[in-house]
Amino acid sequence: MPRISFHSKERSKERINGVETNYDARRLAKQARSSGRTVDKFLKYPRFYSYLINKNNQTRTTSIRVFHDNIYIWRGASQTLVTVHPIPDRYKKEMEEIDSK
Repeated sequence: MPRISFHSKERSKERINGVETNYDARRLAKQARSSGRTVDKFLKYPRFYSYLINKNNQTRTTSIRVFHDNIYIWRGASQTLVTVHPIPDRYKKEMEEIDSK
């Protein structure tokens, strides 16, 4: 199982539907780490890509993954999950518009 901080457990429970226990949060973090898409996969969405790069620069993280509709941020050599953010609606709209073209 991946290492996850107390903060990320609480944010997972708060922000992700279906996550009610610490085990659920760890299991989802493991899935996000192995199956989540990296920042480079979002080059065709310029505003969202820029947002992810800015997140990476702000937090000085070692890894950002996007899994389902959430952004997972890992930090440090131990690759500890530090927080989970939902994808903002304005970027979801951008992705839908570009994909529908």
